[in-house]
Amino acid sequence: MCGADIIVTPAPYGKAPYLPGNFQLTLKNQVYPLQNIRPTMPMISGGISPHMVESAIRDCGIDIMIGSGGGIHAHPAGPIAGGKAFRQAINAALKGIPAKKYAKDENLVELQQALGIWKGKTEFQSV
Repeated sequence: MCGADIIVTPAPYGKAPYLPGNFQLTLKNQVYPLQNIRPTMPMISGGISPHMVESAIRDCGIDIMIGSGGGIHAHPAGPIAGGKAFRQAINAALKGIPAKKYAKDENLVELQQALGIWKGKTEFQSV
């Protein structure tokens, strides 16, 4: 038997057509104790934007990786701002504050911009 350190799993709130129940079962299977085999780190991906971080942490817990390419690189102010927006969204989720409120209260321009362009399921446009 062999294991995996990380398994990329499509998230139902991204662009993947994945049923929430199947998503939850997949995550549970990745971290389920199996004698001396360590759990796998779930890496959710598939159109994840800062808008979805709160849902991701709520559904998956804090021991996850978030795979986001377009959610960072497609930020209107560039990838550095995209990375900052993700970190700000993570901070908001860890504090239990909705990202929109946190961005406004803390005057976080990067997060405000990200929340303004991505709503609901992510669909990236070609440049």
